[in-house]
Amino acid sequence: LEGKYKDKGINIEYTPVKYSSNNYDLRNGSKVFIKLSFDQNGKVRGSIIDVSREDYLKILGLIFLGVVILFGGLKGILSVSSLGVTGLVMIYIMIPLIVDGHNPIMVSIISTIVIILISFVLISGFTRKSLVAILGTVGGTITAGILAKIFTDLCAITGFVGEEVNFLITYMDIVIDYRGLYLSGVLIGAIGVVMDVSMSITSVIFELKTQNPNMTFAGLVGSGLKVGRDIMATMVNTLILAYVGGAMPILLVFHFMKMPLGRLVSIEILSTEIIRSLCGSIGLILTIPLTSLIASMLVPSFRSMKRVYKHRS
Repeated sequence: LEGKYKDKGINIEYTPVKYSSNNYDLRNGSKVFIKLSFDQNGKVRGSIIDVSREDYLKILGLIFLGVVILFGGLKGILSVSSLGVTGLVMIYIMIPLIVDGHNPIMVSIISTIVIILISFVLISGFTRKSLVAILGTVGGTITAGILAKIFTDLCAITGFVGEEVNFLITYMDIVIDYRGLYLSGVLIGAIGVVMDVSMSITSVIFELKTQNPNMTFAGLVGSGLKVGRDIMATMVNTLILAYVGGAMPILLVFHFMKMPLGRLVSIEILSTEIIRSLCGSIGLILTIPLTSLIASMLVPSFRSMKRVYKHRS
């Protein structure tokens, strides 16, 4: 379909290999990537190296955009824009700086703060509510990062785990701080749920104050904590299950190895997932009281709300 031999035909014998990554379900019309080579007689030979999935992923992406815009309206468009900005920050700022040899932890902290600021300003504008959510999110995320740094050092985590790291070392010859790279992943992974919790608590407290301007500081904080406990119960499960879901093949391997629990959790590939999920969860939980306190302090007072209503009228 493209390249030097575009529109030319080639015959390839493909043999699927069960229980391997070379077991494609090919059918008439499937697009594949072909590696070309020449035999001793100069004849072109081809072999299938992968399946082209981009067309189907584009369809899935369009369905995602349609659903978000259909049910979210302007907020949905802004949330997608925020997601796009997050991707741009990671691709064009965070990753290049890490590859250039800058400290991955510092780069990740700065990148996460930029992502948080832009995301909340895009979605909610630069308002008092978005300021509270930004402060709560930054506090929770940095807490998760600090804890991850402490326990990564205590557990002597090297960061040299996973096929991706081995690929970088073997084929890309990139010299970077892999422990720092792991910690940056912890920070990025914590942002999403922490942002959600922080904005939810902030919205609840601001709405309570709007409906009942006489609510006291203590009453607002207490309400924020009560709502936060309900959110925490589901969000912690969501975060940990997301990490466990990604580590299912590893868990199956360890199940069949029949290792003692102490030896099992000491294996670095599993220790890193435990540190990642628990530190992210602690950051999420501490976001609740932090956001409740900040929101209760910065929520507009009864007098300022009266001035706003008077101005509108």
